[in-house]
Amino acid sequence: MKFIEEEGHRALALPPGPEAGVMQLFGLRGPRPLEILARHFGIRESGIVSVRQVHGDSICVVGASGDEDRSGPGSVSSFRDRACDALVTNRKGLAITVRTADCLPILIWDEGQKVVAAVHAGWRGSLKAIASKTVLTMRASFGSRPADFRVGIGPAIGPCCYEVDGPVLEPLRAEFDYWKDVVQETGGGKGMLDLAGLNLRQLIASGVPADRVSVAGLCTFCHADRFYSYRRDGHSAGGMINGIMICDGP
Repeated sequence: MKFIEEEGHRALALPPGPEAGVMQLFGLRGPRPLEILARHFGIRESGIVSVRQVHGDSICVVGASGDEDRSGPGSVSSFRDRACDALVTNRKGLAITVRTADCLPILIWDEGQKVVAAVHAGWRGSLKAIASKTVLTMRASFGSRPADFRVGIGPAIGPCCYEVDGPVLEPLRAEFDYWKDVVQETGGGKGMLDLAGLNLRQLIASGVPADRVSVAGLCTFCHADRFYSYRRDGHSAGGMINGIMICDGP
């Protein structure tokens, strides 16, 4: 992953890059995030898809049969009010995005079927296994094979700063037999949660090879100069835009 901070660009770009048919980046804090993403991807802002994130496990498929955006070529307006936390598409030149400020952004590139996904995984979505469900959706909608995936797990609040308690720990213990691998208990019914580690385990269990997953390992709470953090800044926190796009071309 490479930081881009020049000519107004503030982002964290991932390989492999446009030469492989895909562009993807994790946003940094700062003004005009949509403008920066559009400029970096070489598209208009009208070619960026965003949805109403609700901390759930619903997945919006953009471009599959029966779920096409019919408001006009290149228009994405019909998706803006949809309540979901992950997007999947095989459409070229269309950037799908999720907004984060402590929650985990996950970008997925299926090199075989040329399909991409953007996932917003907070603790609620992670407990509902949204990462695994996104993999299943890609398989069902486009015939994707997890062995062909490349995945980027972006900056999020880290286990150094993410203390959780009963409402998170109790369902985590009930649903995941490896919960002790992603929680360091601190006493009093509390623990430090490794949100990235939890989602990494889910992706690997879904068939994604571990060596095809890149983890940023950057804590949004710790790095106030680069990232927004809801836990640190409260309601005054902004949001980073994270996006992925299949490049136009043959």
